[in-house]
Amino acid sequence: MIPYFPPEGGTYRLSLGLKVLAEEDWIEIDGGYEDELAQKRRLVDEQRDTVFQALPGSETAQGEFIDFLSAHLTRHHPNRFEAAPGGICNLTTGETVRPDPGAPLLAAARLIQEDMTVLQPSPEGFRLIAGLVCFPTRWNLSSKLGKPLAAIHDPVPGYAEKLERPMDRLFAGLTADRLLWRQNYSLLDDPELFQPGGHFKDSAGTGLTAAKIGGKLWFRVERQTLRRLPDSETVVFTVRIHQALLQDVVNTPRRAADLLAATRALPEPMKRYKSLPGFEAALTEWLEEKAE
Repeated sequence: MIPYFPPEGGTYRLSLGLKVLAEEDWIEIDGGYEDELAQKRRLVDEQRDTVFQALPGSETAQGEFIDFLSAHLTRHHPNRFEAAPGGICNLTTGETVRPDPGAPLLAAARLIQEDMTVLQPSPEGFRLIAGLVCFPTRWNLSSKLGKPLAAIHDPVPGYAEKLERPMDRLFAGLTADRLLWRQNYSLLDDPELFQPGGHFKDSAGTGLTAAKIGGKLWFRVERQTLRRLPDSETVVFTVRIHQALLQDVVNTPRRAADLLAATRALPEPMKRYKSLPGFEAALTEWLEEKAE
């Protein structure tokens, strides 16, 4: 069972939906920790240029983040991490992690389940200068590198009209002592954590029936956090993936009714962006049955 259910309440509104997060709750560690870190190490070894991207000159900000992260982990997860000369010891894996000065952000793949991007102020707004993204939900890191927020979110229907200005103001006003978080969710026909493509995919979920969709569709939640680093003034955006089969998440009539209402409220462009059309009819039938 995953700990979040963003469609609760059954409404849909394109908004930031940010809340204040306590410092001790920044990084999540659960039963999938060792498996997900093993997947990250494999992806870094086999597809480094896909999962890690950085602009020249971003090393200082990357290093600040790793130092900040290491201090957080030893302070708030002392049963799993302890300081070591030149780095941090991961007590779960038995590895001492010492960041590479040329690519410090890669150290995070051996420490936490979260992915992260680093964004720096520029005349065009905050732009993405580095990222380690092993578990993307249908987007590609290399296509976003160097771009400001507006260009990064250009494919998202309604972003320019409703979220561009609030997001720019939020990033500009974020302070180092204020940690924020939000949730986002998707319905996917593929359980792989590494999904660098798939938006606007008309064929997603085609062939699924109401009788089978609960055991074939995956409910995927992104737990996203935002925080500003005090020295470099960059903003770090982290994403932690939680997912489970639809039938294990939508397990009450109330949840079925909420997801049904939220799905019906999605504008058509957003449905296409989320690749819903191929299975929407089957999903609606299944949710109607569960909601009764």
